[in-house]
Amino acid sequence: QKGKYTIETQLGEGGLGITYLARTKKGDRIVIKTIVNHVLRQDNLLEYWKIFANEAVKLAQCSRGNPHLVRLSEEIIREGELPCLIMEYIEGETLSDIVNRQGVLSEEKALLYIQQIGSALWDIHQQGLLHRDVKPNNIMVGHDGSGAVLIDLGIATRFVPGVTQSHLCAVTPGYSPLEQYQFRGQQGPYTDVYALAATLYVLLTGNEPVPADERAEGAVLPAPNYFNPQISDRINRAIIHGMNLVATDRPQSIPEFLTLLGIELPTNNSNYNSTNNSNIQPQTTAKVEDFYIERPQDAECYQKILQPGQLIRIKAPKLMGKTLLSHRIIDYAKSRGYGTVYLNLNQLPCHELDVFLQSFCVRVGDNLGLSDQLDKYWSKRLYSKVNCQRYFEQYLLTSLSSPIVLCLDEVDRVFPHPEVAGEFLGLLRTWHEDAKNNQLWNKLRLIVVYSTEVYIELDINQSPFNVGEAVELSDFYLDKVQSLAGRYGLNLSIKSAQKLMGMVGGHPYLLTLAFSTLSKNTNMTMEHLLETAPTESGIYRHHLRELLNNLILHPNLLEAFKKLLTTTKAVRLEPKATYLLESLGLVRVIGNDCIPRYNLYREYFSNRIF
Repeated sequence: QKGKYTIETQLGEGGLGITYLARTKKGDRIVIKTIVNHVLRQDNLLEYWKIFANEAVKLAQCSRGNPHLVRLSEEIIREGELPCLIMEYIEGETLSDIVNRQGVLSEEKALLYIQQIGSALWDIHQQGLLHRDVKPNNIMVGHDGSGAVLIDLGIATRFVPGVTQSHLCAVTPGYSPLEQYQFRGQQGPYTDVYALAATLYVLLTGNEPVPADERAEGAVLPAPNYFNPQISDRINRAIIHGMNLVATDRPQSIPEFLTLLGIELPTNNSNYNSTNNSNIQPQTTAKVEDFYIERPQDAECYQKILQPGQLIRIKAPKLMGKTLLSHRIIDYAKSRGYGTVYLNLNQLPCHELDVFLQSFCVRVGDNLGLSDQLDKYWSKRLYSKVNCQRYFEQYLLTSLSSPIVLCLDEVDRVFPHPEVAGEFLGLLRTWHEDAKNNQLWNKLRLIVVYSTEVYIELDINQSPFNVGEAVELSDFYLDKVQSLAGRYGLNLSIKSAQKLMGMVGGHPYLLTLAFSTLSKNTNMTMEHLLETAPTESGIYRHHLRELLNNLILHPNLLEAFKKLLTTTKAVRLEPKATYLLESLGLVRVIGNDCIPRYNLYREYFSNRIF
């Protein structure tokens, strides 16, 4: 470069890239990144870097507008055929260094950093790009108090939602999701969500997550609160959800993940770009738990769970409050001295029965504070289902004197795996039946949570879905809608409530988002909220985009849903499409036919998918 830059020292080296500290002729310090020598011969690597060089202009535009994304020059220098990226130099230390030096972070400080990095990722995603290398070692915290900055854009790539593409296969074990291990496949914002959740896992536990490829083979990812009991239930659940092995079961966007954490994208960078100010806190959303509206069946559930051998089935589409209700039941049982276990089946590998049941037993034990005793109680000579039964009878149930409440969330996870589903669900039914005549088993109370009708074939005598107490969560009626508005300090007239319900029905999440927005933005009117609701500028845009991405990822569902938008009459769809669309909350089933669940969905998707 004719002496334009002077290399001073090597800063770091990763699997693909190497970074150097350099100075310009003016003496300004910069960072130059290029490819490490030993991978120069990798097939197509240079081609990928050339493609990335062409995308650098868009990344540079992102970085100019966000203080939490490393500034990247639009100038791409070349040494021969090799592109080199020029980035700003940040004086500070990485989050990895901070955790190594001072130990785990407080939730407040960790969430502030995650909020800042989330805003950087959101800007990258808005340009149709993915970062694909989010980890504590790629997040710098400046000594000047400017907050966290996402660095190292070396394997960023373009993505097209729902399209199978070729990607550079570059992973960081523990932070890369399964789809990143594949040369060809679909990647999206949910790919970076996994890495961001894994980063929060490390900030709060000090432990590296189990790599995704090992989890796919049966290794268990310990819940964050296994290492750090001070982690709140909400944050613990959000991290586990964000690190789901199944890409479509993860939060599909950064805003959705931040919402699970109880924070939101900053509305003004100046409000949050300093971590030295002790008064600065993450911008939080209203916690749904604080505004919970009880349904009539809630009190019944509290009493039912105290009955020996009880089984409670909670069914509703996504975002209707199933998990909130299940946790309230668990908290009630815990207050009565019961042992409690909450287990999201998305955390378990479902490809093979023995691996699934072993992981299931270990995770139940973890939640009860019991060590892994598979070597002692799991026999290679016995069938997996028998081993699981023995593990409970000889170890888990006998280790505690109190009753145990076992809550299984996202049970739908096993439906696409017939062998696992048939055997595991049959096991739950057996335990419920055993409790009627067995003193040991009547200590166990089950909560089964799922989003859709059971579309797999189960022996009527082996199914847990036709016994116990059925709880189906429905939309709020007018009085509950007004009550919820009151929790946000709003005096909602019947007329305004009816207009809002005409758009979003009595959906708890959609109503909560509306009331939260109106309470924070006193200049916003109900009329403006409703006018923009089904558009890309409305308050539901993130929710709607996530649903749209889900449909794009599943073309058969997209085509099925289109049929509902071309008529005002109810339409009969193929059974599996009906179940899955109902699970997503997109349709209301009337008899055997379907209609769009809300006008919000009819209006938005009519303008987006035709």
